[in-house]
Amino acid sequence: MMRRPFKIIFISIFGGMSFTACSTFQTPNPSSAQSLEQVKNIGASPTTEGNIAKLMKQDKNCVIEFTGYFDGGQAIEHWTFNHSGLISASSSTQHTTLVSANTSTAFDIDDPAVQANFKKLQSNFSANNLAQCH
Repeated sequence: MMRRPFKIIFISIFGGMSFTACSTFQTPNPSSAQSLEQVKNIGASPTTEGNIAKLMKQDKNCVIEFTGYFDGGQAIEHWTFNHSGLISASSSTQHTTLVSANTSTAFDIDDPAVQANFKKLQSNFSANNLAQCH
């Protein structure tokens, strides 16, 4: 009689440990992004406090991730590009006011204003690091 509860407890503990080990010791993804450069507090419109822009290289392109913090939330933009130019651009905003609201926007990469914003964002990174994206 005592063996059955012991087996159940043993299996439960062993299963929990196995799950924890698998979720804790994951192998790195070979296609993960390589960080090339990070800049802080760049001139951005609208004005944000403590913003961060990261230039990351992936297998076939590069991504600039811009995170801007503002009163009541944060916005995260992703600008994906390669040697041919801008591939995609999007923004995700999380509001942390009384009523939480998240919005996502895909930018029109053919819009001259979007292209100008992209060029301005790129100008914050070193030419050597940007050259790795081409």
